[in-house]
Amino acid sequence: MSAKISLTPKEGKYLTFMYRRHVEEDERATTTILAKSFKVNPATATETVQKLAEKKLVEYTRYYGAKLTEKGICEAKKLLRKHRILEVLFVKLLRYDAEKACEEASKIDHYCSADLINAICRTYGHPDTCPCNKEIFSDSKCRRQE
Repeated sequence: MSAKISLTPKEGKYLTFMYRRHVEEDERATTTILAKSFKVNPATATETVQKLAEKKLVEYTRYYGAKLTEKGICEAKKLLRKHRILEVLFVKLLRYDAEKACEEASKIDHYCSADLINAICRTYGHPDTCPCNKEIFSDSKCRRQE
């Protein structure tokens, strides 16, 4: 059994940004891009990426940027699942605009348990995509009833 990875909300945001950038958009996530995106100085972005590297979630190469490891991809998918399931809840139950739902989900996704997210997922019939048409990743503990 693998140990649970402890991420700060900031580290989680960097990890999911890097996943979106690298996997979904096929672009590099350099520390310069991270710094601009999060409105921090490059040293702060580098420090956060180095912390993710210490946790074996990214491979960091100075002047090149960071690349997600398999472990990093797995963690990013868990975080993005939470975010995207919350978007579904906000849009379907509260009739929130998809863009606003994304903003609100970003504020709380890190703090939601997998159990809560799975309950929401089951309630909405295990959606495959979020309101932004991004894939919602599966969770082995949240299965469709066949």
